[in-house]
Amino acid sequence: MTTTISRRLLAIDEGRQQLSLVDTATDTFHWTLDLAPYPLARDLQRLDEHRVLVGFDRGFFELDIGSGRVVDACARWTDVTAVHRRPDGCTLVTGWNLDGTGGVNVLTLDRGWHLVDTARRDGDYVRLMRPTPEGSYLLCTNDHILETSQDLMERRRFAVPEFEHAWKAERNADGTTLVSAGYGAVMVLFDAAGNVQQRFGAAADLAADVAPFFYASFQQLDNGHLLVANWQGHGPDNGHKGRQLLEFDAQRRLVATWSAPDRISSLQGILVLA
Repeated sequence: MTTTISRRLLAIDEGRQQLSLVDTATDTFHWTLDLAPYPLARDLQRLDEHRVLVGFDRGFFELDIGSGRVVDACARWTDVTAVHRRPDGCTLVTGWNLDGTGGVNVLTLDRGWHLVDTARRDGDYVRLMRPTPEGSYLLCTNDHILETSQDLMERRRFAVPEFEHAWKAERNADGTTLVSAGYGAVMVLFDAAGNVQQRFGAAADLAADVAPFFYASFQQLDNGHLLVANWQGHGPDNGHKGRQLLEFDAQRRLVATWSAPDRISSLQGILVLA
């Protein structure tokens, strides 16, 4: 039996192109930002107590968490899919054809947002990118996860048959790698050697009303639990198709869910604040 998730979080509703600050315990939407000026926002990163970095199709913007106000923006490209602010203040911008040569790019901008480095490799698809503690990059490239050096030379691949538009990969402190499978609607944990250690969250293991469709962004919590966004499709009317946010415990059992079907159509990006 599951309960209701109780978290304060930022939520990207891809179906309605909105970003909201939500308290799931009370179904309170503190503010909602229309993303029409910032289309296809996919990526979220907490910068400090007050600011968050949001990646969108043409670049990124910085947002004041309390008010939902955009305080600064950089819009120079098309097909940006991920952004990441490094501890040194540089910003990594990932996407397709960002340098005009038709491949996958990771661009490095300095603190003043000046371009200081361009990395490129052949490819026509990429979603989120995450640096690892070892200094490599994890690129979600549809049916596999590609681990590369910073100049995008391949080091190894992670793949299972369920990966279709795999969305996010994250390296853990113990060397394991957690991946959301996209349309495969399953979470996969690889061990440090790259072998499958665990699959969980598949439809066969959950109640029918959960309706796993596309596992998008996820966040690992300090208590060992995991939140996963269960995206339900493009467009504004998908909110009633399944449970939008899933919480798995440390043993990867589904213990709580949440949905706001009248306010959110297709939950894609999440960032837990409290």
